[in-house]
Amino acid sequence: MKPTKYFRTTTGEYCHISDDTVFIFNTKEPTRIPLEHEVSDAWGIKSVLNYIFFAFILFYTMFSLSYYGVNFFKHILNYGALLLLVLSFIQIKEAFVSSSTPTIKRNKIKNVHFKTPMFSYPRVLIYFEGPEGKILRRSISVKYKQEGLAVLKETGLD
Repeated sequence: MKPTKYFRTTTGEYCHISDDTVFIFNTKEPTRIPLEHEVSDAWGIKSVLNYIFFAFILFYTMFSLSYYGVNFFKHILNYGALLLLVLSFIQIKEAFVSSSTPTIKRNKIKNVHFKTPMFSYPRVLIYFEGPEGKILRRSISVKYKQEGLAVLKETGLD
């Protein structure tokens, strides 16, 4: 294999960047490039559990609204149910545009963002063209910010 530039991720893996591919592998010296799968995370186990939770909270809210009527907002529990309903909807919506593919071809990459949240690890957001022209997002958590920024600049992905 050709030498690649890499940075460490928070999952104990390495994100390798070559001239034609960005891929995540479990060692510094990759022996192969992982297979690419261009599906979103919309139907993973976690997402299906989110759908079930969303349906449960939605039914609770509907029955509670019909039971209490205009007094719906007088009960504190209903505010929590509405908040959980909105948060689970946002999480479901995000799953449709996220991907967990270990390999991304560089010619499919549309945009790259380096985000540094205040209370979390920095991460690289790679927006790439998936199946049927759908734009998907791959989030890669970076263990060391300076290492990740240097590799992105060297490879021209910044």
